[in-house]
Amino acid sequence: MPKLSDARLRQLVLRSLPAASEVGTARHTKPMIVEVPPVGLHRIYLWTTTPDQSARGRRPADEHKAQITLPGTPRGSRQILLHRDMTTALLGYSPVFGVFSAWQVERHLDSAWSANLQFKEALLANAAAFGWAVGEPRNTFGRNAGPEVRVAFHPVHLAHYLQVLRDADAGGLQGNPRRQFLIANRPVRVPAPVPDAAETGAQQERRRVMGSRLYRDSAFSRNVAAEYGSECAICATQLSITEGAHIIPVHDERSVDQIWNGICLCPNHHRLYEHRVLRITNETIVQQNDEEVRVLRQLHLLAGYDDLIEPFLGEHIRLPRYYRHNTAYRARFHEALSLMDLA
Repeated sequence: MPKLSDARLRQLVLRSLPAASEVGTARHTKPMIVEVPPVGLHRIYLWTTTPDQSARGRRPADEHKAQITLPGTPRGSRQILLHRDMTTALLGYSPVFGVFSAWQVERHLDSAWSANLQFKEALLANAAAFGWAVGEPRNTFGRNAGPEVRVAFHPVHLAHYLQVLRDADAGGLQGNPRRQFLIANRPVRVPAPVPDAAETGAQQERRRVMGSRLYRDSAFSRNVAAEYGSECAICATQLSITEGAHIIPVHDERSVDQIWNGICLCPNHHRLYEHRVLRITNETIVQQNDEEVRVLRQLHLLAGYDDLIEPFLGEHIRLPRYYRHNTAYRARFHEALSLMDLA
C-alpha cells in the first residue's frame, strides 16, 4: 500500500501545530506525544489514508483506508493502542485531498496486525473544500464494537480538533450525540449542514456552503484577478477562466476577503493548491510535496503531471500589481504564504 514516510507524517503534525512541542524522544507518529497549549498533552497515532484499491468488488468504490501497523509488532499478532492516560487521536492523512481523517481510538484499541480503517471519500472531499466534515455514526464490529463517528478536517484545524476530541471524550459522548457535538463545535467559519433527510450529511454541507461561499467570494475573486491581469499566477492562463483563490482558506478564522490574501489561479492550479499537492513558498516559488506526489504516482492518480506541475516547479509566481507600491499588503501577502506553507 502506498504511504507517506513516518518522518513526513510527523512533519505534517508539527507544521499543523506551530504552538505545540513534542514530548519524548520517539520521533515517530505511532504514537507521538505533543503538548498543545492551552489544552495540554495529546497522544497522536497517524497513518496515511489512500483509496482502497486492495479489495476491488468487495468494498464500495468510494472508500479510502489507513492500514495500521505499530512499529515492532510481529506479523500476525494483535495490536494494542494506548489511550487511557491522555486524550488520544487516531488519524490518517490523505495526500489525495490534503486533509486529516479521524477515527475513534476506543473502537480500534485491540486490532489485528495491519488492520484497515475505512473512510468515506465524500467526507474527505468536503473537508478539502470547507475545512471540517462529520460523518454519520457507523457500526464497528469485533472486540471494540460500537458506533463510530468519523471526522475529516483541514490541517489548519488540527489543534481545534484535538480540543473538541478532548471534550467529547470527557463527556463520554457516543453515536449521534457525539456527531451533533462535533458539528456544533466545528471551526467558527464552517457552516452547519442543512437539515434535509433526503440528502446525506456530505451532500447537505456541500449544497449549503456552496451557496454562501459563491456569494461571499464574488467581489473578492474579481478584485484578486484584476491584480494579476486575470492571468494564472503559475501558468499565465487567462481565457476568462481564472479565479481568485484564498491563500488562508475561507474556513480559517484568520482568513479575510482582502486582495493580499488571494492569488489568481486557473481552475487546475487552484484545485492542486487547495489539495496541497502544489505549494507556493514564502519566497513565491512553486514547489511540490515530493512524498505526496510519489504516493499519487503509485496510486495512478498523477496523469497530467508533466503538463500541469513539472514545468512550473522552482519558478516564481507572477506577482500582483500592488506588490511594488503597497508595502503593507506585500508584508501581509508573505505572512499568509508563510502561514499556509505546511510542507
